[in-house]
Amino acid sequence: MKKVIQGDRAFDLTIDPDVAYRIAVLAQSYQGEGIMPMEEDDVVDNDRGDDPITDLDAIADEAEEPHEDVLDDELEGLIRGLNVDAKHDLLALIWVGRGDYEARDWASARRAAREAEPFNVIDYLEELQMGSDYIENALEAMGYPPPDELS
Repeated sequence: MKKVIQGDRAFDLTIDPDVAYRIAVLAQSYQGEGIMPMEEDDVVDNDRGDDPITDLDAIADEAEEPHEDVLDDELEGLIRGLNVDAKHDLLALIWVGRGDYEARDWASARRAAREAEPFNVIDYLEELQMGSDYIENALEAMGYPPPDELS
């Protein structure tokens, strides 16, 4: 458990901040997936031969699929590997980053996460459009800078 003193406040996390940052990076691949299509996006062009732009987009999407599977596996593996307390911290970080709690209210956010209905943190994070931003914002607000490779 790491402890950072920010002013006169101590924030101790069960989750390793570097692991939380890695989860945030991996979760970025899900940002925006839940956005509803605009009206002009409602028409799907399945004929690859009549629109070169669509053809290029389809080829690029197909080329990215295996890479996304690797990201999915790593994200799921990291979260599944967390103990229960670290999963609660991840949830509390999301809530702090989203603005439901202030960083100074970390103990309350953590307590609320422990008391929340049991649910799948992986699914929750994958469905949350700005989950990665929330995690990063919370860590920074609590005084945990991003690892050197992310700076």
